[in-house]
Amino acid sequence: MLGIYPSPQRKIEEGLEYLRIGLEEKNEAILIITDELTKDEIRNEIIKKWNIPQDYLTYLEKNAIINIKKSRKFYFSTNIIDRDRIAKQYSDLAYKSIEKGKRGLRTFGDMKIFFEIGYEKYVIEFEKSFQPLNDFPMTGICAYDLDDFVKLDQQSRKILFDHHNLHLTNNLFRNIFDESSSLIGLSQHICMYYQSQLSSRFYPIINNNLLRYIGEGLQREQVYVYLSMNNLEKDHPKMILSQIPNLKNNQEKNFMIIENSDNFYINAACDNLKPFEDLKKLIFEKAVLGNKKDIRIISDIQDFLFKNKHFDQCVALEEWWDQTIEDLNKRHGLNVLLVCLYNIDNFQNSPFTYHRYRINDNHSIICDVDGIILSKDSKFDLLTDRREKNMERGER
Repeated sequence: MLGIYPSPQRKIEEGLEYLRIGLEEKNEAILIITDELTKDEIRNEIIKKWNIPQDYLTYLEKNAIINIKKSRKFYFSTNIIDRDRIAKQYSDLAYKSIEKGKRGLRTFGDMKIFFEIGYEKYVIEFEKSFQPLNDFPMTGICAYDLDDFVKLDQQSRKILFDHHNLHLTNNLFRNIFDESSSLIGLSQHICMYYQSQLSSRFYPIINNNLLRYIGEGLQREQVYVYLSMNNLEKDHPKMILSQIPNLKNNQEKNFMIIENSDNFYINAACDNLKPFEDLKKLIFEKAVLGNKKDIRIISDIQDFLFKNKHFDQCVALEEWWDQTIEDLNKRHGLNVLLVCLYNIDNFQNSPFTYHRYRINDNHSIICDVDGIILSKDSKFDLLTDRREKNMERGER
């Protein structure tokens, strides 16, 4: 299993609970590999939280039923990563657990040491060398700190996902566009961060991924609502529809263009959400008349509010959307996928950081413009670095 944890404390707490279940409920021997705590600190946690007496813990350790190892010594007994030696350590403990009447070995391996000594590139090769299924009785979690995991490029992350059977990540780093079919029938409030370019007076945000997202909704004959300041650009809606392949005329009628989007912005800035209430009623009526259950919405009005420092009004609108999505779902059985677009350039100044957290907390999913799902605490400089690298590759 692949585990990604937002803090060292959370990592150790969840790791020890995972091991406790193996020991007490699954009749497994256990192994924890970490430098986060000393061996004595781990022993103290086990004694305190598992109600295991000191002398019994000593007995379990002596019989290799509870195993506590330091990361550096387990992974790096020399200056090189010896995959065969590491695998033998696992298999020896697994087979020894069988001799002791256990079902097998349950492990929790902290991968932080690879990043601490500058071996993050080698951790990928190390993980690839282990197949998802071993030929000895062992299950386990490869545990990554979120701060370390975000340093890996997208291809490295994909490799790690591919080489683990289960992902304990709360969907972090998955792709909403690649997996958008799994969102069908669900209500989600999605915050998408992007960086502006210069091809539009407003936001040239409709990239290939979003075009595919729009096209998928229309081809499924879902109601689609486009509430954007881009609609003030002449022929912008027609441009979007023209770029969606295999779109039929009867499907285009489900694409609701809100042409007076600037009116929504002005009223929201003045603490008046009546236009949005009217829009809610319009969406409901269109869904009922067309016998539709699934609705997709794109909106960038919130971003204009934030850009112009209407922070409270921006948060109030996001809270309104939250309540609206829940109301349409619970009272009327409608499933709303709302994508709120935000320009990350508007968040770079430190005074705005607090308001970013307020905005993130009002969304069920945070992602970048490529659809990669991120933590609500993700730092924007990581997104900026990725964009700059993409631009450098383009220049070359």
